[in-house]
Amino acid sequence: MTVTPKYAQRANPDRLLHILCRDCGKNVIGELDQDYPGKEELKKAEMFKYGAKCLRCGYVARDNYNWYRHR
Repeated sequence: MTVTPKYAQRANPDRLLHILCRDCGKNVIGELDQDYPGKEELKKAEMFKYGAKCLRCGYVARDNYNWYRHR
C-alpha cells in the first residue's frame, strides 16, 4: 500500500489518482471528479470526459493520458 501525502489525506480515497500537473510541473496526487471507473475505462475514455484536480495547487487536468490509481 502506498502512503498518501499530507496534502491528499482529506480527499476521497476512492478518487485519488497520480497525474502530471502542468502548473506544479511534476507528478502529483489528484482527485478525480467522479468515482474511479476502472483502469480500462479511464484509459480508453475520450479527452475531457474526466477531470482530476491537483491537490497541491488546484489545477484541473482534463487529459487522462498516463493517469493511474493511487493505492
